[in-house]
Amino acid sequence: YWLSAIATALGVPLQVPVAGDFGGAYGAARLGLMAATGAGAEIATLPKIARVIEPDPTLAAAFDAGHARFRAAQSAIRGLT
Repeated sequence: YWLSAIATALGVPLQVPVAGDFGGAYGAARLGLMAATGAGAEIATLPKIARVIEPDPTLAAAFDAGHARFRAAQSAIRGLT
């Protein structure tokens, strides 16, 4: 659900990598290798994509309306502190 909600709120498809659980650690390791050895950006290959989560057009209008209500409320209470 959350990935679909994020894709819908942002209005863009989300690509879920095969080894997504290790993505942050893997990226940090590659950056460390680049810093330690001087390796170039060629070692920073794109991950394999397991699936793509598309925005849900049936929810987009509801998300947009909710965001508009949030922005209106935020503007209304600004300066009340």
